[in-house]
Amino acid sequence: MCRIDIHRGSESTTLTIEGKLIGPWVKELGNCWTEEMAARPDRPKIVDLRAVSYIDAGGRDLLSVMRSQGAKLEAKGCLMKCVVQEIEAQQALAGSQPEMNL
Repeated sequence: MCRIDIHRGSESTTLTIEGKLIGPWVKELGNCWTEEMAARPDRPKIVDLRAVSYIDAGGRDLLSVMRSQGAKLEAKGCLMKCVVQEIEAQQALAGSQPEMNL
């Protein structure tokens, strides 16, 4: 199970994810991201992963796309920090945006 909360603050939008980012929840987060990017493309986006316990390959791919489109990924704990560090390193090496149908 997963929970996605969107908080639209005065300076930025935060998407807070809780639980496991797997399967259908990856698609749901992708839909939320697409809607936020369309509605507020210039507003800074933060993806709060501090309460995420597991991310599958599809979730990791989506986070990589979100990061390449300007999201700041916030993590807590060894596993999530490692995932975020890998995405950051991949982005730095690639220097291009990965393609993904959301």
